[in-house]
Amino acid sequence: MLRLGALGAVGYIASACGGSSSSSSGTGSATGKSDHPVTLNWLTWSDHYANDQLAAVKGKTNEQGRPQLFSDNADAYLKIKQTGSQFDIVSGDALWVPKYHKDGLTESFDLSSLPVSSQLYSIARDFSFWKDGSNYMGYPFSWSTVQIYYNPKFVKTVPDSWHALLDKKYAGKISLENIPTDMMAIAGRATGAKEPYSMTTAEIADAKAWLKQFKPNVLKLASQNNEVVRALADGSAWIGITNLGTDDRVKDAGGPVVKPAYPKEGTIGFIDSEQMVKASKNKDAFARFVNAMEQASYIAQNFITNGRPLFNEKSYKMLVDQGHGDRAQRLLYNQPQKALEMTLKGPSGNEQAYTDAFNEVFGA
Repeated sequence: MLRLGALGAVGYIASACGGSSSSSSGTGSATGKSDHPVTLNWLTWSDHYANDQLAAVKGKTNEQGRPQLFSDNADAYLKIKQTGSQFDIVSGDALWVPKYHKDGLTESFDLSSLPVSSQLYSIARDFSFWKDGSNYMGYPFSWSTVQIYYNPKFVKTVPDSWHALLDKKYAGKISLENIPTDMMAIAGRATGAKEPYSMTTAEIADAKAWLKQFKPNVLKLASQNNEVVRALADGSAWIGITNLGTDDRVKDAGGPVVKPAYPKEGTIGFIDSEQMVKASKNKDAFARFVNAMEQASYIAQNFITNGRPLFNEKSYKMLVDQGHGDRAQRLLYNQPQKALEMTLKGPSGNEQAYTDAFNEVFGA
């Protein structure tokens, strides 16, 4: 859910990006250089890469990543389902990953065959919901809870409940991403749904009613979360619903102090990954590209740019060595086990009902 712009300087955190030779059955060599130029079409979020990182990886591997952005997992899933071999890699959140795989849209791989996987926290290599026998359904990338950030200059009472966001004094002052399934899940949290991604008909009706009350307070539905950061930084939004680290990102953008608030009704969160599209004609390039993109130096810079924790343990140690340890610890980078304490993002039990309810509110 995340997801800042494709900025960041690869050289900010300096480190070698090498690795030992290895190969993955069905995915090609994870190291070396392709003997011919390859373009990998990648459906992703904007905080999964930096443009100079893509250029450096192309120089190292002869493989050019070509990102196309999306907001909602449901939209990405449908696009992969409809386009066949048009895409080679798709990013996906948590419980969406096994849905892709179950429906035959992605192909699992031997995670250990990518040398860079040794840099991951061990817990990230052992998510039961991503296992496919001895293979893994996606390469673990980052995680975050979704919480409220607010500008105390204008928001005088800590908004520690989702219902606080319905106050009419916040009309047109709340920014969040345009992710219908997750917005319905948040509304479900607000209205007491037992399982926000598997709501009953009555719970969906309650969530829809909450969204109707919430709608007048929405500044805009952002396509990527860098827009939420921008709105908080320029003061057009007083409140943002977004990922860990937004306070630092707003400050880095020259904006005001914003503070986090954690709704008492609970929230949702994501664990995201890179998946190999089964219909891809470039599957032999997947391992090499991911192995190069996920090196600790790039991941450390990604954290500085985008704020939320990632699963690369080696990059955490680099951040500590470079003087960013306090920031990393404050944003839970060294506590990846907390990722499993969230209500994880996933497909709803009745996707059409969620979409219809959302559209009846925000499409009106």
